[in-house]
Amino acid sequence: MERRFVKTLFAMANICYLASANVSHTTKWAEYFVARGHQVHVISFEPGPCLSPNVHFHQLRPKTRNGLRYFLAAREIRRLIKQIEPTLLHAHYATGYGTLGRLSGFRPYVLSVWGSDVLDFPKTSALHRALLSSNLNSADRVCSTSHVMAREIREFCKRPITITPFGVDCSVFTPRKNKAEAASEFVIGTVKTLEPTYGIEYLLRGFALLNKRYSGPRSLRLMIAGQGFLLTSLQKLAHELGISGETEFLGFVPHRQVPDLLNRLSVFVAPSLMESFGVAVIEASACGLPVIVSNVGGLPEIVNDGVTGFLVPPKDPEAIAAAFLRLLENPELPNEMGRAGRRLVLEKYEWFDTATRMEQLYDSLAYRKAPAVCELA
Repeated sequence: MERRFVKTLFAMANICYLASANVSHTTKWAEYFVARGHQVHVISFEPGPCLSPNVHFHQLRPKTRNGLRYFLAAREIRRLIKQIEPTLLHAHYATGYGTLGRLSGFRPYVLSVWGSDVLDFPKTSALHRALLSSNLNSADRVCSTSHVMAREIREFCKRPITITPFGVDCSVFTPRKNKAEAASEFVIGTVKTLEPTYGIEYLLRGFALLNKRYSGPRSLRLMIAGQGFLLTSLQKLAHELGISGETEFLGFVPHRQVPDLLNRLSVFVAPSLMESFGVAVIEASACGLPVIVSNVGGLPEIVNDGVTGFLVPPKDPEAIAAAFLRLLENPELPNEMGRAGRRLVLEKYEWFDTATRMEQLYDSLAYRKAPAVCELA
């Protein structure tokens, strides 16, 4: 797919990110704006092994490993920002790097919320709620990946909110020939961190039910990519359910290898108990896969139930197994859903369209223009 770069919206800028440098979302933003001709700095406690040499990387040295590190780094942040002299500061994650962004005192300042920072953090205590509110209200603009999360943000701040969903490069995440649907296997898979919030237990239980009920010609396999502290207990559960022979735990899969993995699957499953957006789901849809996801959080925004996949109740192995059987018993349905899912991603979540929306936001803040992007009132 041809990359649809638009004419540069603002003069060459010096953009500074406060964000974890070892996650793919940070890398994508930094590399996009470098490719657009801007100077980009990333300030992070975490190493940035995937950042190109064209990105100026500044690693902070934490004085402690807990949340106090964000407060203790305030002086260093102010020193670095004075040295960098950015056109604009953008922090990612409201309750970590968002604290650093607020303490920097720099303007103009954008704060992106990712999920648990708004959905989980404020439930801990009144102090946590107050910290989140202070961080959100310190920004000139708050960005949310989904409308459902924007409504949560509105409880804590009155700042303008812009919807900036995570995008997918559809030239990389794309269907390929000889996909699993046409093979003799029916391969179910997911790419998730092995933590309770992602509900992998219910995927295993749903697969076990399918394994007992399906008697058709295709062999069944389950592939689980990701690492996390639940690995041992999930492997034990697979053994107890009698599906360990059909289940493969792949461990951590680098993001650059995820398209290859997705193209080995027949269906992608995200049985999350909570999900602010679900970028892994739209990556799967971009690869032409039908998706089965929990009807929670931002997932209903990215899945058209019955068209691009199925929405199922959370913690419901029976509903997951029933969705599997519908796909197996209707041979054309997976292909139809896969094609519809890719169309949806191309229309609403293509990476370069999403990045252009962020560039328009930067332009409006850097030069105090009327915003050219949609906001949630």
